[in-house]
Formats: sequence, structure tokens, C-alpha cells
Amino acid sequence: MTKLPWWNLPARGFSRLPFFVLYAFSNGIRLVLIHVLGYRKSVVDDNIQRAFPEKSSSERREIRSGFYKNLTDIMVESIKSLTISSVQLRKRVILHDRELFVRLKAENRGVMLVMGHQTNFEWVALAMPLLVPQKTFAVYGRVKNPKVNRFIVNMRQRFGLTLFQMKDTYDFMLSQKEKAPLYIFMADQAPHKGKIKYRAPFFNIPTPTHLGVENLAKKCDLAVVFIQVKRIKRGHYEITPRLLFEHPKNTETHEITNAHVGALEEMIRESPADWLWSHKRWKNL
Repeated sequence: MTKLPWWNLPARGFSRLPFFVLYAFSNGIRLVLIHVLGYRKSVVDDNIQRAFPEKSSSERREIRSGFYKNLTDIMVESIKSLTISSVQLRKRVILHDRELFVRLKAENRGVMLVMGHQTNFEWVALAMPLLVPQKTFAVYGRVKNPKVNRFIVNMRQRFGLTLFQMKDTYDFMLSQKEKAPLYIFMADQAPHKGKIKYRAPFFNIPTPTHLGVENLAKKCDLAVVFIQVKRIKRGHYEITPRLLFEHPKNTETHEITNAHVGALEEMIRESPADWLWSHKRWKNL
């Protein structure tokens, strides 16, 4: 068994601090990222400018400021994931319209749950097995350091989530024995330059987009559900599911991809500071 890194115990100790202390750390980290390190400032500014050319410079600065607050809150809340109880997490991550998932489960329909890096995506994935009746899986990118990788996997699987490696996605899903599974996919990352097969309209920009959601939904006959995630207040989130396609095999080519990318854009436009603008989303135009 791979030993956990030396900083596992200090991290657990930090995670047991009350939320008001954690958010004080978040405030301090934010100041360092902005004023000392200038963390990815040029990437963030470029992305916001591309997405919102119609906004004034002051409006774009406000989005950037909110982004850094969102980012550092995610950092400390993710560490809190090490020791937060299922009761606490249920109170802080609320799922609306659970009946949709109950119905799909009763009808023996598997689910492709599509989300973006909006608000605390780590807590959403962590909480999902507690909120839906389906056995829940999520794809992840393995970290090279085995100790760090084990640490991350253990943290994310605390409440029943099962992770599988990105390189095994097709084999894992196509050989799945679980009836009516639910798969969580982050669908807002950029494909490698050599693997671009489609560009979807995203903020009026033809943007390189992964086709895995569409291809696997069709191959595995999974209902496609997009989830909108909102921050109610600091450390509290609500999830609203949106059924995009119940029968994906009946859709046209790229229809599913365009729909979930469009839903993502709608969510970002509603609360732009809560998206992860530090990703180089338009690097391979």
C-alpha cells in the first residue's frame, strides 16, 4: 500500500479548523496571489477580455477580483474535505429536483452528469454520492507522484465516489456492469492541440471542445444532465440539474456537445466570477 505524504497529518489538522478561521486564511492567500505572486493574472485577464469584450475595464476587474476569492475559497474548502462530515456536507451542498435522478434510476437509465469548474466543483463531486440514488463514478487525471495521487483519491472517494483514470475512460465505461450508473464529467477543459476534432461556439468563439461526453453518452445510452451550481453564500452551494437529452442516440452529430457547452456559457454569464478563469481555455484557437 502506498504511504500517504508527510503533510497528510498537518493538512488534516488544518482541515479541522472552524470555517471562519479557514476563510481568514483564504482572504490572506488571495492577497498573496493577487498582489505578491500575480498568479496567472495575464491568463485570467485575457480570458475575461475574450469572453466579455462588451464589458468595461472596471467590470472586468470586478470579475477578476471575484475569481480570486472563489479560487482561494475552493482551496481551503478542498482541504476541509479531508475531515468534513457527511452531515455537514449535505447541509452545505443542496441538490434540487432529486426526483429527476430517482426517476432515471427507476427506469434503469444511466446518467452522464456534465459540469464545469464553477464554484466548488470538488465539493460537488464529493457530495454527489450522498445526494443521488445512483452508484457514482468520476474520471480523473492521475498525478505522477504516487503519494500525492493516493492522497487526492482517498479524499475524493470519502463518501462513495469511485474514480477511474482518464486513460481508461472508454474501457471502463464500455465494460461497466453497474446498472444505471452516474458518471461525472468536467466538460470545460481544452483538448490537446493534436486531438482537436470539433470547435463549439463558446462566448461567440469557435472553441476546441472534447467530444467524450457526446460519444460516450451515445455508446452507453446515458441520459445527459447538465448541473448548474450556484454559491448561496460563502461555503454553501445549490445544484440545479437540467435534463438535456434523455435519449442521446436520437440526437444529431454535435447536438449534445453544443447543448452542454451552451448551458455552461449560460451559467458563467449568470455568475462570471465563479468560473475558473485561470485555465488556458482558448490556447489552441
